[in-house]
Amino acid sequence: MPPSCGAFLWLLLAGTGQAQQVTLAHSGRPTATLVLQANAPDRLTQAADDLQAYVKKISDVELPLNRDGKRVNGTGLYLGLCEPSLDTDVPDAKLNPETYAIRVRDGNVFFAGRYPTPAAFAVYSFIEGSLGVRWFAPGDAWEYVPQGKPGELTVEVREVVATPDTSPRIWSGHAWVDSWQRWNLRNKTVMSEVVPRRQFQNNLHRVFPPDKYGKTNPEFYPLINGQRWIPAPDDAHWRPCESNPEVVRLTVEYARKWFDDHPNVDSFSVGMDDISHLCSCPNCRALDPHADSYEKREFSDRHYKFVNAVAREVAKTHPDRYIGTLIYAIARELPETVPKLEDNVFGYITETSALWWQDGRKEADHELTRQWAERCKHLSRYDYYGMGTFAPRLYPHAMAAQLKFDKSLGLEGMYTEVYTFLPHTAPMIWAFAKMQWDASLDIDQLLAEFYTKAFGKAAGTMAQYYSLLERSWNTPRPGRDGWVHRNLVRQALSISPDDCDAGMALLDKAYAEADTDLAPQRIDTARAALLYASYPTKEYGLSQKLIADSVADEREAESMLSQVEQLMRLSAERQKLWAAAMDRPDLLGENLRGLGGHGYLVTGQVAKVESGGAIGALKALAWYADQAPERLPQVKARFAKTAPEGDVANAVNAYLWVAENKPPNLAANPGFEDRGENAAAAEKDWETKGAPKGWSLWSRAGNTDFRVQSGVGRDGSAAAVLTGGSGGTYLQTVRAAPGEHYLVTCWAKSGAPAGEVVGQFGIRFQKPGGGWHERRDLEPQVDLVESNDWQMLSLFITVPEGAGSFVLMPGSGPLGEEASVLFDDVAACRLKQG
Repeated sequence: MPPSCGAFLWLLLAGTGQAQQVTLAHSGRPTATLVLQANAPDRLTQAADDLQAYVKKISDVELPLNRDGKRVNGTGLYLGLCEPSLDTDVPDAKLNPETYAIRVRDGNVFFAGRYPTPAAFAVYSFIEGSLGVRWFAPGDAWEYVPQGKPGELTVEVREVVATPDTSPRIWSGHAWVDSWQRWNLRNKTVMSEVVPRRQFQNNLHRVFPPDKYGKTNPEFYPLINGQRWIPAPDDAHWRPCESNPEVVRLTVEYARKWFDDHPNVDSFSVGMDDISHLCSCPNCRALDPHADSYEKREFSDRHYKFVNAVAREVAKTHPDRYIGTLIYAIARELPETVPKLEDNVFGYITETSALWWQDGRKEADHELTRQWAERCKHLSRYDYYGMGTFAPRLYPHAMAAQLKFDKSLGLEGMYTEVYTFLPHTAPMIWAFAKMQWDASLDIDQLLAEFYTKAFGKAAGTMAQYYSLLERSWNTPRPGRDGWVHRNLVRQALSISPDDCDAGMALLDKAYAEADTDLAPQRIDTARAALLYASYPTKEYGLSQKLIADSVADEREAESMLSQVEQLMRLSAERQKLWAAAMDRPDLLGENLRGLGGHGYLVTGQVAKVESGGAIGALKALAWYADQAPERLPQVKARFAKTAPEGDVANAVNAYLWVAENKPPNLAANPGFEDRGENAAAAEKDWETKGAPKGWSLWSRAGNTDFRVQSGVGRDGSAAAVLTGGSGGTYLQTVRAAPGEHYLVTCWAKSGAPAGEVVGQFGIRFQKPGGGWHERRDLEPQVDLVESNDWQMLSLFITVPEGAGSFVLMPGSGPLGEEASVLFDDVAACRLKQG
């Protein structure tokens, strides 16, 4: 019944007892007291404060809050273990430790759990279910509080014992600031103090620290290219020699001590993640199913043999504990020679439900999960929701379908890399939080509730808007593969320019329809977020056209220059809007600062979507230089006079200035011609052995071939070549000072099979004392385009505060067996200030 009637009916499917009425306020006075257990921890204290605050917002009456846990006269709402609590108030110990209970006895309400966090869950379920409050996104601007009758508040409460359908619920990348952390607690996405089967991530590097075993037992570490590879102390991306019986024995001993030292933790991890170095000794290779499994990086068989070996031994001394692993990457496919995992093993299987728009992807994911569910008694899910993209990545129906499918197979917990952009995805993320507790909920009903309560009379138009975002995300486009993690081009392809325009029109319409105090603010945030995301999308389309078009006459040269100027204007607008958005005091600003502060925002890659500006300008200028040299000064002056301040204009003007003034090249051995000995000490995990003089090498997995080859450079000279494997980069550090501007260029040529493109050129900033600069979003990078010719890759950079150098990085991602990429004539030129 509506709040204005002074009563709320809380219908809980889990409830078994008869509902009782509890009056909290009458005639403007409190008729109940909130009682918080003594010395309550932060989460339960926050729940008590929130319950008091929302009762007051609804009824305009503040309930007294006692923080001593003592019995009170009259009606009491007891939070946690208080004086009148009974042992039977707490959920049975046989139930999931995240279970909470709400008990009604003698006119009092008891919020209980075996641990403080589940007791807080009980309170927040009461605030949602009985008081009708919703927290659609972090911050006061996104909460929904029903309007009650001033001075009056009566609730009908039914006893309930509730266990989440998904446990544990592990959310990473969704707690940037305090308001986001409060949202997580209020929506019960946080974990209890004790949860089942949680430890499954990369952990073995802690069992075998190189400072303990590196010198005495090098045989514990992976054999790479015929030598035992001893990792750096902070390197976690490796596996020990898993066929070594001593490695198994020490892992078991470590796990047993872990369990003894952590009596409330039921699991120990022998899992992995993005592993680069694995052992190639004959005994480890014998664990693989095929002679070439190592070369193909197919390691499921050896991994699960090791997991089972550890699990069998641990079960002998700790039969109630579990061994966890991640079912991912090199060990995601089913092993051929391991028919079943031990019963005390659990696994988190990775999946990207966001990519189910790809043909056959959903069906393949489902089939693999089904087969793993037959082999692993305790299976859970691992998924990637946001990937740090600021482009719309909204797919609530796929999200809901995944949850329901997983529950049909009995999957238990879920680890979610959230890292989402809430101005686009808030309806999906809120619904996800609800469905993790109750997977039977209907996604369309949840979305309808969000739109109605968040946007009032604009709900219908906002529903159309979010449907547009979902439809656009699920639409295949040329060049798009959907893996948007730290890749601005793929983010730009997440939505079409036409859909950006259609979305803005819907948001303008919704803004005009808004009829509540907060709806216009929420819509304005969504509108600013879409505008933020639309610039790379529109710039990339124009940039690609400039790259593809040729100039054969003056008409085409003029058309090219006009398009370059259009891209310059977009770039200048984007630069101003992006800078202002970072400082916004709303959900958009918080999201940008959160992703940017943790290195997930890839705005520094904007050169990838704007590179056509410089290329197009140079094409047109080259035509004038060859065909109408008398007009070339006029064209150059046109750029200098009319180009707006922005990244594209800066890049073009920097190139023109360097061509005219010829400043010194600060890059050492820029053409890789000096074959002298490279005696420099290697930084970090780089290598100088085998590198060209003045350069270092870094490889992802040690399987990429680096060499300097004569006769293949631009003018028949030498070139640096990367071939095959997982990819890597050449590196050279250039000293610099904050505020300085540089033009850095590199010539590159792709040697990939037809239809494939490999190779990139970028920079990263370093602090004066060493170590990477924290602002990854300021570090530009540009990719090669599909072509058989040499290409000039150029970057305009401004050294940020806190940086003392930048690192030149011509390199490539995974190259495969046949692909290669060539580099020549690297340049780093400091530009005249001002």
